[in-house]
Amino acid sequence: MRRRGVFVWFIIVLIQISGVCWPEIITKRDKNGALVISNTAGYESTGKSVKSTKKSSSNTIPQQYLDKIKQLSGKYGIKESLIIAVAKVESNFNPYAVSHKGAVGLMQLMRGTANDYGVKDRYNAEQNLDAGIRHLKYLYEKYSYDLPLTLAAYNAGQEAVEKYRGVPPYKETIRYIRRVMEHMGLTYSGYFQSGQRSKIYKYVTRDGRVIITDTLPSKIDGTIIALD
Repeated sequence: MRRRGVFVWFIIVLIQISGVCWPEIITKRDKNGALVISNTAGYESTGKSVKSTKKSSSNTIPQQYLDKIKQLSGKYGIKESLIIAVAKVESNFNPYAVSHKGAVGLMQLMRGTANDYGVKDRYNAEQNLDAGIRHLKYLYEKYSYDLPLTLAAYNAGQEAVEKYRGVPPYKETIRYIRRVMEHMGLTYSGYFQSGQRSKIYKYVTRDGRVIITDTLPSKIDGTIIALD
């Protein structure tokens, strides 16, 4: 058993140094006891070997998820681009993704958040998407359509946003905000210190108009810079 464990870690290290970027590496045993190392649960096991039945691409979003997002976007009144960007950064559209903090699924729901929205199975893609989108909408409205604050609360929690009265000075959270907004074609360059909140934004639209505001518009199609 010890030799097999060393072998498993050796394979994982090889995967990591090969340059392949996967959001999750899943190691598990199937019902036949066969060891499976995968970045997706889309496999079948014969008990002797594993063969892939699901093609995966880091740049391709499964059509069924796009269709569901379009439906829920209209239902809850929140932009498709925001939902897609959050799901992309959270899980890369892997419904079986699990974070080191225990967040699960496409929208990376923690157990408490899932319970708040009546989710029975966090690995169920439709339930996960529906709850994640509803939570995103709740935060978006709570923070008066302030996109960076919304994303900060989604990533770090509302308590952290309240504690720092703005985007918390966590490198992970600031990086998260930037990544999501980049997927939306936006730029975030705000810097927040403990106990401070930047309330003023310079918003540059794609047609070159410059807007100075303390509340970002709900529909954004330009570049955002948080002013100190």
